[in-house]
Amino acid sequence: MISVVMPVFNGEKFLKMAIESILNQTYTDFELVIINDGSTDKSAEIVKSYPDTRIHFLENDGNKGIFYTRNRLFDEAKGKYIAILDCDDYAEPTRLAKQVDFLDKNNEFGLVGSWITLIDEENTIKGAWQLEHRPERIPAKLLFFNQFAQSSIMMRKEFADLKYRENYPPTEDYDLWIRISQKTRVTNLAESLVKYRIHENNISQTQKETASRNILKIYKNQLEELGIYANQDELIIHKKIGNMDFEQNNTSFFEKVQHWLELLHSKNQEIEIYNKLVFNDLLGEYWAELLSKNIDLPISKKEFHNSVLSSYLNSTKKSSLSKAFRLRSFPFNSTVKPILNRWQSWKNRKK
Repeated sequence: MISVVMPVFNGEKFLKMAIESILNQTYTDFELVIINDGSTDKSAEIVKSYPDTRIHFLENDGNKGIFYTRNRLFDEAKGKYIAILDCDDYAEPTRLAKQVDFLDKNNEFGLVGSWITLIDEENTIKGAWQLEHRPERIPAKLLFFNQFAQSSIMMRKEFADLKYRENYPPTEDYDLWIRISQKTRVTNLAESLVKYRIHENNISQTQKETASRNILKIYKNQLEELGIYANQDELIIHKKIGNMDFEQNNTSFFEKVQHWLELLHSKNQEIEIYNKLVFNDLLGEYWAELLSKNIDLPISKKEFHNSVLSSYLNSTKKSSLSKAFRLRSFPFNSTVKPILNRWQSWKNRKK
């Protein structure tokens, strides 16, 4: 048996769709543990309307908050695997079957997520997240960006014992995935198994400033593992790198990002928290994007090739960028054309 856990707070609008997406799964050996966190709407009434004995309905003594409720769900779960689904999301019919099959066949993995489809309040598809599915790259990418959608997660019960930590709201899930990834292999299945609903009451929408502040704290924790004790400005640079949010043709910004990428490279070369080949390849991707956004800066071809980061560019990208820097280092209009003009003038005088 596995456990599906669902926290509920005033979720009446989408709760039926979420519950029925689990009850209609092709994999049927599960319990659905639902905790009502002091809802003031009809959420409790909706849950109680289902006679399915696989539903275990519990209620907090008042509104305890999402952090408390999620950890209580972990404690109440009895299955060998725990799957998460929030009360406004939707699980595709084969979601549980495919993730159970993966964990059954891959004992070295402790957690598996999936790609997700984004929907709005009217169930209209608004996009998709194709999250990193190559397990060898995920730990390094977690240094820069959350690689998992919470409602797509299934994990082995023992890793739920790590619990959410209350000092990272509303990004406590990101912190948890990182800590789990430090103890076991993790991955995403490369297909959409969950519909994730975007609406104005999402915690991610209502607590943006708090989330932004706590993401920097999560970066700081990981960077200290590398022996880097970052200040606030450096943490913001790090966040911009993870978001590929590169300013264009700004010399000061370019130099700061280059320095930071080279520092990350040197520290990981020393202690190898992340697989060197994978990490260097990732740094090469960020470096290529930074160069592409700053192609008009006065960086010489020599400076381009002297950076250790350039050695990690893929051959096609390196060739195209090298050509761009070569042309800029010897611009026709400022270097070649004046020489030709003087030669033509001398030639005319000789006539």
